[in-house]
Amino acid sequence: MGAPGQVEAVLAGLSAHRHLDRENALLAIEEGLKAGPEGASDVAALAAGIAQLLQGDRWESKLGGLLAAKLLLERVREPPAGFDAAMQSEALRLLEDPEVRVRLAAGGVLGALCGRRGVAAFREARRRVLTSILEHYDRPEEEEDNHHAGDGGDPDAAGSAAGQRSSVALGGGDSPMASRAGSRAGSSPDLLGALLAASYRPTPVGTGVMRHGTEGWKCLETSMRALQAMMDSAGPGVRPELDEELRELLYRAVYHPNRFVRETAHFTLKSLCEALPGEELAETVGPRLAGRLADGLSDNWSQVRYAACVAARAFMTRLPPAAASAFYPALLPAMCLNRYYVAEGVRLYAQESWRRVVGERGRGLVAQHIDDVVSYYIAQSKANNHAVRESACACMAELMEKVDKAAVAPHVPALLRALITCFKDMSWPVRDAACVACGRAAVVARCHPLRPDTWRAAPPPRAARSSLCVAAYPQEARPVLPELFSLWSDHVWDNIPTVREDTAAALGRAVGAYGDEGAAFVVAVLKELLPKAFSQGPESQKYSGLENTTTFGVAARRARDNDPAVHTGQDMFSCGSLVARFSTSHLVKSDGCNDYGFARDKQPWEASDGAVHLLKELSAVRPALVPEFMPTLADLSRLSTFQHAFNMHETIWRALPQIARNLGSKEFKRHLEAFLAPAFADLRCGHQLSEVAAGRCIAELRDLLGPRIFAGRLDEQQRAAMESDANIPPPAPGGLAAASMAGQLQQQPAPGAAGGAAPWLRAGGGQQQPGGLGVTKAPWAQAGTDAQ
Repeated sequence: MGAPGQVEAVLAGLSAHRHLDRENALLAIEEGLKAGPEGASDVAALAAGIAQLLQGDRWESKLGGLLAAKLLLERVREPPAGFDAAMQSEALRLLEDPEVRVRLAAGGVLGALCGRRGVAAFREARRRVLTSILEHYDRPEEEEDNHHAGDGGDPDAAGSAAGQRSSVALGGGDSPMASRAGSRAGSSPDLLGALLAASYRPTPVGTGVMRHGTEGWKCLETSMRALQAMMDSAGPGVRPELDEELRELLYRAVYHPNRFVRETAHFTLKSLCEALPGEELAETVGPRLAGRLADGLSDNWSQVRYAACVAARAFMTRLPPAAASAFYPALLPAMCLNRYYVAEGVRLYAQESWRRVVGERGRGLVAQHIDDVVSYYIAQSKANNHAVRESACACMAELMEKVDKAAVAPHVPALLRALITCFKDMSWPVRDAACVACGRAAVVARCHPLRPDTWRAAPPPRAARSSLCVAAYPQEARPVLPELFSLWSDHVWDNIPTVREDTAAALGRAVGAYGDEGAAFVVAVLKELLPKAFSQGPESQKYSGLENTTTFGVAARRARDNDPAVHTGQDMFSCGSLVARFSTSHLVKSDGCNDYGFARDKQPWEASDGAVHLLKELSAVRPALVPEFMPTLADLSRLSTFQHAFNMHETIWRALPQIARNLGSKEFKRHLEAFLAPAFADLRCGHQLSEVAAGRCIAELRDLLGPRIFAGRLDEQQRAAMESDANIPPPAPGGLAAASMAGQLQQQPAPGAAGGAAPWLRAGGGQQQPGGLGVTKAPWAQAGTDAQ
């Protein structure tokens, strides 16, 4: 900005319609201010141009002027005389501008002025900002009568209301129309009709209960943000201005119906905590603030919950150590639960806050305040936000798993009742979390006891949580064991794959906890559910005209996926729930049956799918009970007569290696041949996940049994697939297959030999084929003398 023309160009850019042009103008101002004294001559011209922009009618001009003014206030040490006062006046004038971006920029200018002039600027602007907040704290009364006359209501009633308003406005008594309406209202039929008309009168969208909670508050949120910016920038000298009036306003704002106002109020409370000394915070503010922060930490909106986490950290870290313990009963339970909250920003911030506030004392503090913690967890397990209920289940499991048993034991029955209620939840993540939690509560100690350093701020991942073997409460869980077994068996046949898998894991741990009693129950469930897929009805009627030899090939699935009837006129569902998005079925309480409010019918193949997971878990604790189910499992792997058969195959191929390891190679060899043909067939089934799972299963079985033994069971086509199929990974490092290859891979193949094969498929002794390409026959695909 060296010439007058450049200043004019910058001012024109500040008022441009395009956002990019305004940003470029601000960048030009920044570059000019970096020039030092050489650019100072343009500041006066720029300040005068900003004042003219702020007087314009277009919101772009006002926005550009405010942004440039904020930049000058922050970067220029000595602006032109009167610039600060003029910008303060303009910012206060534009504090309630119709354009929200202008209002936000005006708040930014007020914050910059407080950062420049300190508490003096805060004191001058404080009253105007507080007045704006108070004037717009409540929405204006709606003129519902204006809608009623034109929305199909009673014409006489509308006329009567109009007559009454006219009479009152003129200072007279009841109008003749009002008198006639009043005389007619005395009769019973007319009174009943009026009541019915009032009850069934439609409410226009945007008014009354049909008005959204974030609508109609005008400049309330932006004025709150301006107050926050002023408090953040004014520095420690602002403390005398944070009087009872301002505090009461903030205490009230954290309960405002508008969630954006609640969010801003909590951020402003964070600024309040940072401005006050710790002693005053503990003695004067803390008793009233702690409960409000606890409510914010329990808010249904993640943004509000995050803002409350920020305020709670500022509050707890500013308190003197001796005074912090007085606020643990109110804040500790919510801070602990938010470490498991679904929203990642809330979860990570809460975990770091937990480390800063309690350090290594977490388990001891939770045990010390166990009554408050348990009451809060149980209350949150009944919240109307499924993410909160899911977090509560995880926290209850952690409580029974990691906290001192003597402190938790009296509360175990109440915790289990809450978990059983969540077990019947309409939202599948809640049911999944409750299932895992119940399984963790019903296991005996099978591993080392907890060390003092195992209480971590960050929760373990779900897979790790579902496999932990820790000291818990099998005897306390025995009174509800029949109900738990019933719920577990129902959820093995759940619609959601994750729920089926985690339920099977919970049942496996129950077998370890209750011995023969649990094993007998699991065997009965397996006998009932594992063969269910054989009764799965085919879905081939609509797609039988295809040219494929089977109506369940790739073309058939493509036809079904693109069938409009499958995707038209269906219910919309919320994330994590099988309840229709606009359904009222959540008002119906479950009576213990298995549908829990969601509507989709269970499919027989889903029962078999869950039973495969259960068989895998049983093999880990009672391998002697598994062989009788292996023939049925092999028959399921060959089943392909329905649409989702390959989804079930994927589960089988994922589970089979673990089952084989648990049975041992000697026992599993008896069953290997039954699985080879379907496993190699699924390498080309057209279902990508099943193909990958089959390839990995084949590779793991190869590594388990040894490459030569495994190759001896294969036919020529299967050996060719072993050599060429990309879904079959190379031998595991250090495994038998890798060891057998070690001597053969020392010689590098000649250039051009097996050039297109993967490195682990290149054999030094391969025979040469016409054209110079060697046979890429892997060592484990060649049957040796030990292949029996």
